[in-house]
Amino acid sequence: MSVSELALPSIDEITKENPAWLDEAVSADEISRLTGIRVGTLATWRSRGGGPRYMKLGSVVRYRRRAVFEWMVETERPHTGIAGQR
Repeated sequence: MSVSELALPSIDEITKENPAWLDEAVSADEISRLTGIRVGTLATWRSRGGGPRYMKLGSVVRYRRRAVFEWMVETERPHTGIAGQR
């Protein structure tokens, strides 16, 4: 099955069923599955001040999906000639 054949729900469809979905605090494992970025890379970025915003609740790290999507939009570039940020 090709990517164009996948019937992925839109954000509007997801949030219609679960309005709080974007603001749920989820684990680094889930963010890794969502973005394809390794959990270790996310940890490195947290220690160096890069990557998406996160919350630390005691020893537990959580990301809001909305913050991750916003970060992804901020890092979007039209071509490699434009320097990006982590």
